[in-house]
Amino acid sequence: MKAGRVARWSLFGAVAMYVWGFFNSLAVPDIEDTCRGRGQPWVPTAYNESSLFPLSNPCNPNYDLVPPYVNPLFFALLALSVVFTVVVIVQRANRGKT
Repeated sequence: MKAGRVARWSLFGAVAMYVWGFFNSLAVPDIEDTCRGRGQPWVPTAYNESSLFPLSNPCNPNYDLVPPYVNPLFFALLALSVVFTVVVIVQRANRGKT
């Protein structure tokens, strides 16, 4: 597989993972009902700690609505995209030299 394809697909995967995590965890209509629906108590002070980067929407200090695999996978795919973009740039620069 060409490096450009890997760069594009990994970037697409990173964006898709972020969007999925956002809409399934942060864009909830009622945080209290969502937490209780997942069997977790809602602590209002924990809600003040929600963030967009990295994704986080805690119900309480011990439970976050964002699944634990979302942020590491997002960052891994983003890093993979950067690495393969650099590979593409280096390959194109080397083609010009020959």
